[in-house]
Amino acid sequence: MYQKISSFISRDSSLNKILWLGIVLRILVFIVMNPQGPDAHFEVLDFMLKNHRLPRTNELFLACHPPLYYLTAFPFYVNGGLKLVEFYGLITSCLNLWLMAKLVKMTIKDVEIRNLSFLLATFLGTYLIYSLFVSNDTLSVLMGTWIFYNLIKYLREQTLKNVVILSLSTGLALLTKSTFIPFVPIILVVIFLVNFSKPFWKMVYTMILCGAIIGFSGTYKFVENYRWQHKIFVHNLDIFKLPNNSIFYQGPQSYYNINILTLIKDPNLSSRNPSIHSAPLLMYGTFWYKHQYFENNLTFGNYSGFRYIGSIFYILGILPTILIFMGLTLLFRQGFMLLFFTWKQQYGTIIFWEKIFRATCLVLLLGSVATMFTGIIKYNDWAFMHTRLLAHVFYPIVLTLVTGLSFIKRSKPNLLKYLALNLTLFAGLSIFYFSVESAIIAWNWLYYGDKDEIQWYVNKSLGL
Repeated sequence: MYQKISSFISRDSSLNKILWLGIVLRILVFIVMNPQGPDAHFEVLDFMLKNHRLPRTNELFLACHPPLYYLTAFPFYVNGGLKLVEFYGLITSCLNLWLMAKLVKMTIKDVEIRNLSFLLATFLGTYLIYSLFVSNDTLSVLMGTWIFYNLIKYLREQTLKNVVILSLSTGLALLTKSTFIPFVPIILVVIFLVNFSKPFWKMVYTMILCGAIIGFSGTYKFVENYRWQHKIFVHNLDIFKLPNNSIFYQGPQSYYNINILTLIKDPNLSSRNPSIHSAPLLMYGTFWYKHQYFENNLTFGNYSGFRYIGSIFYILGILPTILIFMGLTLLFRQGFMLLFFTWKQQYGTIIFWEKIFRATCLVLLLGSVATMFTGIIKYNDWAFMHTRLLAHVFYPIVLTLVTGLSFIKRSKPNLLKYLALNLTLFAGLSIFYFSVESAIIAWNWLYYGDKDEIQWYVNKSLGL
């Protein structure tokens, strides 16, 4: 079995086959999944339709978000309702996966490692589902990948055209979601490093130009906030009260409880499961499986014994998680060596800019995680630990996996076959999970005319 997996994974052409399989899977999920996710982003579109303007931050719970997603989704909403908006999400999801495939091909030379790591981006359920919902996450996922793609292009070919595109993509990302705020100073620092050795006035011109592009294209929401709320940064929880069932903190164990066995025993988020009060368990639970049972209408794995497929996902997620943290450590070490030991000797070389790219990915990933923890500490809402909030920095997550896999291949090559088998089983399990959920919804739809719930199973559970 491993020989067949190894043969497939080692072929350069397999990347396109995995890509097309991922696109087909997204189309399947789009057909059966309801457009509406756990957040009511459709309210913003409905407000625009009725009032012929964008809502201000204090007018709707989700009006705190920048407007680009709503502006681009609005024509779909007007002409076809929420399902057509979900189709817009399908377009951005497929574009994102295609761009991710191009990015990993550009940045990962080892074909076997490249294909294995791409399995994560293709088949991870959270990444797939949140790229389809009626939600600004669908566009922010694409924007995040686009920024990293433009960043490596600029570092390899340092032209005015490429730096303008990088600046514009950063500004448009900021106009999509506020989670891109940490990107702005980091991208500007990278642009400064590239232009540091150039003539002074040329460097100043480039920095002013890039800052102006990001500022003019991305700061609409912050200007609006300052005008109407007298603050630049306004979160919806600054205005709307937090529900009691969202309270997170239960003592210091909320930050160090890593007992994954509790997730394996009960894959669903509930008051019985301590994951709702543990940041590590919430992150692990929402990353590897649909831990929030109320996310969508794919609920057979929540109402029935099929939910224990989540337990298998959590078991298969252990080794890749270890690899991701191993890669994180190795990338941190590389960044430390670059900053304190090899900076002067390597500045301006190809290898230097490749290291700067990896270091930038690491900083942006850690900055996004820090933003999550800042939110949960300030607002005490467990939802801040949902890893969909890292979907815009998914390429750096893939890069940490690549770094961990590459280390194992160099130091313990015999272990790589087990890791390849693990990731392949994860991909196969994802296909099986979505196929079963889709088949059950199709059955329920045909016989009960209800796509929102597995009504026949609910009735059976309630004795009706």
